[in-house]
This record gives sequence, structure tokens and C-alpha cells, in this order.
Amino acid sequence: VGFLVERRQYTWREWIGALLITAGIVVFNLSRLSEKQDTRSDSPFGIFLLFLSLASDGVLAAFQGMLKQDQQQKKKIDSGSSIASPTRPPTAMETMLFMNFYATICLVPISWATGHFGNGMELLMGPKGSSVAQTTIWMNLTAAMGQIFIFYTIFLFSSLVCTTITTTRKFFTILLSVFNYGHVLTPTQWGSVFLVFGGLYHGIASKILDQRQKTRSITPAKKSQ
Repeated sequence: VGFLVERRQYTWREWIGALLITAGIVVFNLSRLSEKQDTRSDSPFGIFLLFLSLASDGVLAAFQGMLKQDQQQKKKIDSGSSIASPTRPPTAMETMLFMNFYATICLVPISWATGHFGNGMELLMGPKGSSVAQTTIWMNLTAAMGQIFIFYTIFLFSSLVCTTITTTRKFFTILLSVFNYGHVLTPTQWGSVFLVFGGLYHGIASKILDQRQKTRSITPAKKSQ
């Protein structure tokens, strides 16, 4: 999405690392699905919602990167003039506030129309309402802490770094659940594990190599001056 929307150019090392991680996760999840004895078919509407969620998440990250790039270009232009830029990029906390505010505006009417809002209130007012409310509060607090790390990562680094971190975290969660419940990994699943870790280490090594190349290209230029 970053390539299509932001017109961002990625190196071939970054493409290989992303493909290895994606292939590893896809193969691992498909192999787990094939082991489940479930005769129920997938809902086309559910698959559509899943695709819409993934597409929206990718487009959102791309536009966040575009906003950051536009502001950086304005700063470079304005640094050569005496007129300061009238706008500034939103901070990480401001972005988090706006995202949750717009989500509330969209989700409250939808939950009301579908009946989920009423079901939730009945659950909170029921006999187990106190325990449900306590669990909901803890869930919201941990989700808020996670959002802080997510938006600070996007603000300080990029959406690609954030996506890599969250994808890796999800994979580690799957591995933890597998070992926690005593499941045995098949050779195919072990191969997907090596693909994911190979992609991660490949991405780290490529960044180190790119940084060394930039340092080597800058050093001769300074010597010539």
C-alpha cells in the first residue's frame, strides 16, 4: 500500500524481507486451519469484512506516512525562508485522540443499529455485571497502553516499522499459544517459523548494510571538501 499510495520506493532487500515474513505467516495459519475438523464454510460477508478491515488498515497507514512526508517537505522549504509554516503535523497523542474520536462517532450508531449496544448494556446490568465491567476496564486500559506504543512508533519511525512489529508480535502470540497448550508443530509449520525469523533477520541486516553504504558514500564527499 505504501508503494501504491505514497509512491514510496523500497529496496529489493525490504521486498524480500516482507515477502518472507508474509509467506511464513500465511503458510503457518493455513497449515493450522487444515488440521481443524470443522465442516462449516466461511461466510462470504465475513471474508469481505476481513478484507475491508485489512485494506482500510493499510490505506490508513499509508496516509499517515503521506501526512508525515508532507510536513517534513514543508519544514525543508520553510527553513530557507523567514516565514514559518502555519501548520504542523499532529503529535502521536493527538493522532490517537482523533482516531478514537472518529471511531466513537462511527461505531456508536452502528452498534446501536445492529443491537450490539443494547446487548452490551444488558450484560453490564446483569448479575455478572461487576465482573464484566472490571474486565472491560482492564481491557480498555491495556488497549490504550498498546495504542500509545503504536502511535509513538508511527510518529517516530514509520508505519512500515509499526506493521513489522505488530505482525511479529502476533506471530509470537501464536507460537506462545502452541507451546503453552502442548501442541506439536509439523515440518511445514517449522519451515514457516524459519521463514518469519529469516525475514526479520534479513530486514535487520539490510538496514545495517544500507546504513553502512550511506556512511561510505558520505565520507568521501566530506574528504573531497
